[in-house]
Amino acid sequence: RTDAVRAIGGFDEDLRTGEDVDLVWRLIAAGHRCRYEPKSIVLHQPRGSLSTLIQQRFAFGRSAAPLAARHPGALAPVRMSVWSAVAWALVILRRPLLALGVVAGTTVLLHRKLRDVPAVESARLVGLGTLAAGRQLADATTRVWWPIAALLAVASRRSRLPIAAALIALDAPVQLLDRMAYGAGVWAGMVSERDLSAVLPTVKKH
Repeated sequence: RTDAVRAIGGFDEDLRTGEDVDLVWRLIAAGHRCRYEPKSIVLHQPRGSLSTLIQQRFAFGRSAAPLAARHPGALAPVRMSVWSAVAWALVILRRPLLALGVVAGTTVLLHRKLRDVPAVESARLVGLGTLAAGRQLADATTRVWWPIAALLAVASRRSRLPIAAALIALDAPVQLLDRMAYGAGVWAGMVSERDLSAVLPTVKKH
């Protein structure tokens, strides 16, 4: 609704990209509801070459830092529980048995918390949550954190296997170019804004 958009000041003219995301988040924060309208038709001019597409993705990445400054915590590349973080840290350190122990312990704690839920369901929830956390880590490693991952791969042999596993999780090689262009834009935006919020993970206690 145009009246709602006017009420929150419309688009932020200081944002060159990401202004639509900022507008939606400000509308939601102001108490409005934003939903998908399947009947709407939006025309968008696609980029004509791979180079222009990469430039576009880089520009999109640059919006992450100013958006993170305006909406703290909204752009965390990874959101997971501390137990999932510990389990995957142990996997990266090549301690799979300890990682399984953490997952088993998390299942026991969840089952005690949800007494009316069968133990099998608790195990399924923990397993799916842990796998989802791993997917997040792979995504962040090849997208926002790739400059750090590249340095680690050069400096440490132990880091090469988990980084290679993150790369294998990608759907196609061209997707890697997309991710790297976006990630490079994120870092460029952080340097410009002097704000690291867009690359910091969010780790929850539960």
